Amino acid sequence: MDVSIVAADRKVWQGDAELVIARSPEGEFGIMRGHIPFLAALVPGRVTVVNGQTRETFLVTGGFLEASGPMSDEYHVIILADDAEEIGEVDDAELKRRLDEIKQRASDEREGEMSDAALRASLAAGERASGDYSSR
Repeated sequence: MDVSIVAADRKVWQGDAELVIARSPEGEFGIMRGHIPFLAALVPGRVTVVNGQTRETFLVTGGFLEASGPMSDEYHVIILADDAEEIGEVDDAELKRRLDEIKQRASDEREGEMSDAALRASLAAGERASGDYSSR
């Protein structure tokens, strides 16, 4: 089956696989060729792609996994990740450290976006209070 892992800004990985293992809020699951059509939200953690003796491991910060297609070679799995990176073989402590780092970066970005939104809201409120609509 064809597997694609795509982050918001780039294609992270694409290739052939026999099995994809990921985790949703309901728990860990595996997808093999011919699985019923499937859509799941992903929680931050590992996604493992297995093809024969080869295992590729990725860290995703969340997103969605969609699996569909006929049971033939056209079956595909697409992972639309908020962010993703290949991590190879890392232990649980390193995985947790990387997840914490990514979550902190995302939190900092959200705080910046919220600060920008709050500033725009304050400016708009000031314009309404002063009756100054000339900047529109």
